[in-house]
Amino acid sequence: MTSTVLVVTALEDVTADLVIHALNERGVPVVRVDPADIGADLAFGFRLGDDDPLWAGRLTTLSREMDLREVAAVYYRRPTPYTARFGHSPGSSGSSARPRRDTGWVAS
Repeated sequence: MTSTVLVVTALEDVTADLVIHALNERGVPVVRVDPADIGADLAFGFRLGDDDPLWAGRLTTLSREMDLREVAAVYYRRPTPYTARFGHSPGSSGSSARPRRDTGWVAS
């Protein structure tokens, strides 16, 4: 059964810190990532298939590794723009990336 909340945000996000604290008080497993850390600090691979509506794959940080099938919800709030760390989006030739500024829960 899925139970982990994946928090996608910048390291310095005080609001996300409060959300994580509340989840921890309720015993909810939480994994926090910042997409700008993709590389040595963050790696992931996933797939969504027509015959299988669930995420499948692995997410690895410096301190954790998880199966994406464990994710029950995602809290997305102001991750660091890729350009702040790389000068361009990973895999691009310098094109500008604009981070989304909306927040919200996406539950399965």
